[in-house]
Amino acid sequence: MKTDIKRQNFNVTPEQEAEMLWLKDAIDAPSVKDAILYAVRTMATLARETREGRAIYLADDTGAKERLLIPELESASKEKWTYLVERPHAWRRQRFVKGRRLLASTVWTDMLANNMSIEQAAANWELPLEAINEIVRYCEANRYLLQMEADEELRRIEAKETAA
Repeated sequence: MKTDIKRQNFNVTPEQEAEMLWLKDAIDAPSVKDAILYAVRTMATLARETREGRAIYLADDTGAKERLLIPELESASKEKWTYLVERPHAWRRQRFVKGRRLLASTVWTDMLANNMSIEQAAANWELPLEAINEIVRYCEANRYLLQMEADEELRRIEAKETAA
């Protein structure tokens, strides 16, 4: 009986290759392929558990616990958004305002930076009040993801500047 085996072939950037090699060494995997398969199995397990409503925590030597947030798992929340949508992006996972190329975080940070009320933000961005309320709810619930993306954007900008 022959087992069906499918060959996977995909391009990786030098940064992605370095991450895969680091993971291989970190978990003492025999090969990069094995490291990737271990990572896939681990992520699948975490996804199943978080979808069932469980949270992931890390504990230090003293027993102090801190919740571990994994944006790719957090964004799979059960809340339905009316005015926010997912868009394919190489590294961004946050939602966009439906019908616009506008990040939810752009509206939210503009509100905070300019001390705008919901009504002022709705007028400024020409959005319904319900959309602004949804954006605020989403951004407050996903602060960790938004911060991670802001940090990544800054890292990418700095990398471009040093390469130039």
